[in-house]
Amino acid sequence: MNHLQDAQTKFMNKKINLFITLFFLAVIISAQNKEFECWTSNTFRFKINNDFKFDIENQLRSNISPFIINQFFTQGSIKYENKQAKVNTGIRLIQEFKSKIENHLRYHIDYAYVTDFAMSTFTLRLRFQSKNQIGVTKNDGDYPENDLRYRAKVKFKLPTTKLKPYLGFEVFQHFETGAINGFNKYRILFGGEYKLSKKGKLGLSIIREKQWVYWNPKTSWVFMPYYVNYIKKKKKKIEPFNQFD
Repeated sequence: MNHLQDAQTKFMNKKINLFITLFFLAVIISAQNKEFECWTSNTFRFKINNDFKFDIENQLRSNISPFIINQFFTQGSIKYENKQAKVNTGIRLIQEFKSKIENHLRYHIDYAYVTDFAMSTFTLRLRFQSKNQIGVTKNDGDYPENDLRYRAKVKFKLPTTKLKPYLGFEVFQHFETGAINGFNKYRILFGGEYKLSKKGKLGLSIIREKQWVYWNPKTSWVFMPYYVNYIKKKKKKIEPFNQFD
C-alpha cells in the first residue's frame, strides 16, 4: 500500500514539474521584445502569535533596460489568518522618481478565502486600495486613485522538497475622479519560494502585467526576487522557585 502511495506521489510530482516547466518556457518565449522591470523586496515578518503577523517591507522598483529607478516604498501591514481566511491591512509610503521626486501614501485592506485540495492551497482575495500624493490637494487636481483587485492564486505543496511553486491571476478595477474607470489591467503571476531555514525564505515571482485599454496598451514583464525574514519573540525562561533565596 505504501509503495502504491509513493508511486502515485512521484507521478503527481512529475506532472506538476512538467506543467511548471512548460509554463515557464511559454513565459520566456512570449516575453521577448517587451518592457522589463525588476522589483526587489525584503520583508521583516514579526510573529505576534499563531494568528497575527506584522510585516515591514522595503521594495525598490526599476526598469532593467535602460536601468532607471522608478519607485521605492516602505510598507507596514498587519495580518490575521486561520485555516480558511486571511485579513490584511497596511499603509505604504512611496517615493516615485519622475522629473522630480513625488511622495505618495497608499493604504489597503483585503480579505482572502483559503482552501486546501490535492497537494495545493487555493486562495481567492479581494483587495481595496487607495493612493494619493502627499501635500497635493483636490484643488491642485489630485484625486485619490482607488482600485478593487480580484486575485486567484494556487500554491503547490510538493512533499519531497521545500520549494513551493505558485500560479496566480489578478484583475484591477479602477475608480478615480476625472479618469477612465472600470477594469483597466490584469496580471498573470508565476513563481516559487524556498524556505531556507526557520529564519527566512527566498522567492522569485515573474509577473506579466497588461493594460486593458483600446489605444497602445502597456505590457510589462516584472522579475521580483524577494526575501522574508522571520522574527519571533524569545520565550522567557522560567527560573525554578527556590524558597531559600
